[in-house]
Amino acid sequence: MPKKFSFLICILSLSISLRAQKKIPEFGKIDIADLQLKSCSFEPDASAMKLFDIQETKFEIFTYGTKLKTETRSRIKIFNEKGYKYASIRIPYFSKKGIAKIKELDGAVYNLDARGKISIQKLEKKDFFKEKAMENIGIVNFTFPNLKPGSIIEFRYTTIENDIFQLNPWIIQGEIPVEYTSVELTTPVSSRIVEKVFGVDTIDQSYGLLKYDQFRRTTYFKKSILSFKPEAYMSSYKDNLIKVVFLLFPWGNSSFNYKTSSDVIWKSAGSQFLNSRYFEEQINHPITGTEKIIDSARKISAMADKINFIYEEVKKRWPGKAEQTIQAKNLLEAWTNQTGTSTEINLILLNILAKADIKCFPVLISTRDNGKVDKTFPSNGQLNGIDIIAFDSSKFYLLDASLKFQSFQNPPLNILNREAYLLSPDSMQWVTIADQRPLLKQSSDVYAEVNENGIIEGTATVQYFDYAKSYRLDTTLLNEDDDEKFMDKKPAGLKILSTKQENTGIADDPLLETIEFTYEPQNTGDFYFIDPQILTTTNKNPFLADKRFTDIDFGCNQMFILTMQIHFPSSFQPDNLPKNMTIRAPDSSFFYKVTYSTDKESIYVSQLFEVKRALFSKDEYAGIQDFFKRMYTLMAEEIILKKKK
Repeated sequence: MPKKFSFLICILSLSISLRAQKKIPEFGKIDIADLQLKSCSFEPDASAMKLFDIQETKFEIFTYGTKLKTETRSRIKIFNEKGYKYASIRIPYFSKKGIAKIKELDGAVYNLDARGKISIQKLEKKDFFKEKAMENIGIVNFTFPNLKPGSIIEFRYTTIENDIFQLNPWIIQGEIPVEYTSVELTTPVSSRIVEKVFGVDTIDQSYGLLKYDQFRRTTYFKKSILSFKPEAYMSSYKDNLIKVVFLLFPWGNSSFNYKTSSDVIWKSAGSQFLNSRYFEEQINHPITGTEKIIDSARKISAMADKINFIYEEVKKRWPGKAEQTIQAKNLLEAWTNQTGTSTEINLILLNILAKADIKCFPVLISTRDNGKVDKTFPSNGQLNGIDIIAFDSSKFYLLDASLKFQSFQNPPLNILNREAYLLSPDSMQWVTIADQRPLLKQSSDVYAEVNENGIIEGTATVQYFDYAKSYRLDTTLLNEDDDEKFMDKKPAGLKILSTKQENTGIADDPLLETIEFTYEPQNTGDFYFIDPQILTTTNKNPFLADKRFTDIDFGCNQMFILTMQIHFPSSFQPDNLPKNMTIRAPDSSFFYKVTYSTDKESIYVSQLFEVKRALFSKDEYAGIQDFFKRMYTLMAEEIILKKKK
């Protein structure tokens, strides 16, 4: 039985430039001119830059399988203290036994000493730390010592992957500028590589033959790449970077050519997967240990309840987070060991659903972090997972059992408003994952009392629905600082005393969180200035820049509700309440309403903010900026209490 599966690919052309490649110095050899360099010539404000970033990948085919060997090397110039963070390196790798390993780690830091001479400090074996990030994913961490403005760091490592037919995309652009970058691919002459460029028109390329013409070496390279500046609510970091996606034809025996439509190729690829021995043997054969779940599911009459039962039982099987990847090896092994990739987990879900007589199919996906799919370029290199669609009469549920806190009622947020490929034998097609419900919803009820000294003590009851619940529980699971994640920046004078969560294990009920707090408002003499937004999760306007360079993606439709009662003693009286206001976007894509009222002993605040459309083009930025400027101006208005004489 084959260990992996791959998809058919098409041939597209790339403009070839024969501009000269840069000659890369040997590891450990440094030019004093680089150490004396004061700034990046094409991006002077950069705190650091990559002098070069190169990869050399060799693909080999053997009787017993295939091997991908990739040697990576990077040299980074540090210009000032803000660039020190780029000397802390994290290298993720697929650590599942028998598939991949990382080795030959090496590093060095270069400086000029007081006499202007070059000093070299090499990292030792003990300086490299390996940790487990999640199931089957390891991280190599290392930090370069003795940094100062002008330092240069360099590192290299080798990864070896067995039975992998997918070449990782070449991400050309990043947080800092790059003087030179290249990818060198060496493959048997019987194999073929096709590429798709994103973000620019062409990439320079050169090629040649090696080892008595048995191997072909293709080198892609580019010079002087500006850094990418992330923007708030952009669609995806990878969507906006300059990159190249590769398609590897291991045996180069495709019957397709450049005239073959992409739709035909996608359908052929899907049919190949559904009819493969991998799918037939692993999906259709029983998985030992799942029999009890199947028997219990068959006793449930309502189809939706049956689907939810299986979905929740499969989710329970995995104690930690799974790697998001399209790779899968052995489903029985994954189930037995309780360690699987996202695709292995979801194919197990498919297996159990089908055995419980539920109509279901696999769906090829690319998550938001992975970037949008170019449907004109059929390549599994653009995909990073398989989700499952299960049907209940005319209703369907899109499921990802690798997401611990995801309800079966909602499509996974990581593919919402994205396109996915449905692998139904009778209807193989691209589908858009959409849902117009406000699936990110939060409702806060705050009761607070002002004491004689003007100090406010209060309790907030916050309900997190759907995606808001998933996010909040994921934060807790990762042991993040809850107070810091709860809001952008706590207002001066606010102190969180305690938090308590309920309904954490109930899939479809909102998460209930109770927060005890104290708040000391600013005061001038007898006047106390109360900020009604003290517990608002987002209290900074994300759209302050004059220009926008990327499209806006809010992820989903959203709703935030706030009600607040502030009880004050008889020694205080309201001196000023902000005006009641309602604002909305011309197309009603945004809505904000706030009302204030008072009686003899309390002030009441009611606030509603809605996002009714998730996706906007960068050309719509002026209208978005105007709405958010007006909304945050209103939100910044304070309640003024006056202490009676």
